[in-house]
Amino acid sequence: MFSGQTMSGHRALSSIDAALSQARSAIAKVETEIASVTQRTLAGQQALAVDYKELAHVRVDRLSDPALDQRLDEAERRIVEFLAERTRVLAEHNAQVQSHEEGIARLELTRRTQAERVESAAGDVDEAEAATQARLDLVPAYRAQREKAEAAERKAMHADEKALRSEEEHENKGEAYRADPLFMYLWDRGFGTATYAGSGLFRWLDGWVAKFIGFADARANYARLSDIPVRLREHANGLKSEAENEYGFLRDLDESAQAEDGIPQLVTVLKSAQAELDAIDAQIVEAGDALQLALVERGKFATGDDEYTTRAVEFLANEFQRADLQQLRHDALSTPYPDDDLIISRMLTREHERRQLESSLDELRATIGRHQQRLSELEGLRADFKRSRFDRAGSMFADDRMIGMLLGQFLNGLLDRGMLWKILREQQRYSPRRSNPTFGSGGFGRGTVWNGGIGDIGDIGDILGGSVRRGSGRGRPTLGGSGGGGGFRTGGGF
Repeated sequence: MFSGQTMSGHRALSSIDAALSQARSAIAKVETEIASVTQRTLAGQQALAVDYKELAHVRVDRLSDPALDQRLDEAERRIVEFLAERTRVLAEHNAQVQSHEEGIARLELTRRTQAERVESAAGDVDEAEAATQARLDLVPAYRAQREKAEAAERKAMHADEKALRSEEEHENKGEAYRADPLFMYLWDRGFGTATYAGSGLFRWLDGWVAKFIGFADARANYARLSDIPVRLREHANGLKSEAENEYGFLRDLDESAQAEDGIPQLVTVLKSAQAELDAIDAQIVEAGDALQLALVERGKFATGDDEYTTRAVEFLANEFQRADLQQLRHDALSTPYPDDDLIISRMLTREHERRQLESSLDELRATIGRHQQRLSELEGLRADFKRSRFDRAGSMFADDRMIGMLLGQFLNGLLDRGMLWKILREQQRYSPRRSNPTFGSGGFGRGTVWNGGIGDIGDIGDILGGSVRRGSGRGRPTLGGSGGGGGFRTGGGF
């Protein structure tokens, strides 16, 4: 389906960050539209107050009431004050949003630079480990210990399989014995053995039952059936302990060779670089949270939910419901004067426009709600991406065009978060490494010391497996020298 170049995990994360910026821009665009409609609504309400004032002046019988004219002047003045304060506070919120966005942009730039350092440090570890593996593969003492560990592991696995089969046989064939209450009664009492303690009538009755069911032969068969798994398991555990010990010797040789070649120092550099990257990520999260709070506060102004707009709307609504204004309008509607009719017509037009604007606001609020939902889901996706360490060194995606296309579909509402995350997980993989994680002690399924710079660096030795329990043997072997060049073979695939 896709045929572009591969994309690194770091670049994929940058694409998600870019999509986040697009989502925020889409919200800001709708906020601007909402703010414009809100402003037009308020302007219409202000104009309506002017219409009432003009209507009062036209109505000759109201000219003798200066209180009405005064109240309308006061209403106009109060609205201007509300809106002026609103403009001032909104400018402060805009400045805060811009400051947070600029801060995040700087952090993202710093992160890209630091991510490159992590990639470089991981490459150094991988290259050094590959060289060490090639050297070890030419050392006779190392090869001998590896073969010894492999042989011990094979013996332990074979013995474990035999013990397991014997245990299964005991479980299956022994079911008939365990289901016989008379047999199990005599078996539990130890009849026929030195531990049996029955006497008198009880001994006679137990003997009669034993002859009746043929207990002597059955006991001998069940004893053998029960004893063999125990002895085989003891033997298997002994071989397992030997294999653990030989594996421990081999792992020590791996770690010693790494120390000789300076790999722990390279890992320390990698850990430090990753720690700095993690610290930057923490700052980005903190800055993103602050930006989100600032956007929420600014969004209240866009949707008209801020206290200044609310106070202005409530004030005008209360003013327009006053009895004298309602009477003024009623009188104007009841008379045939053309001046009155013109003003009333204008007021009716304004009210019609207000209803249309309120309908537009409802649609825009629904739109911004969808954008905010996608933004929230995208932020959650970014958190999952980083939690899964898909941005770490060596992580890659099959097609660079795919990420952008999927994110575009998500932003347009054509793809949900669950499907987007599923595709990302399916497409994610790791680039080929120079070093082999299954080399030497890494090929026994007990974890690996060959990290190659890939993985959660906080636990460098256990990336591909669990922690290792070593044997307690003494006098573990050391390498008698170091070889160079050449390739290497793996230490098995247990």
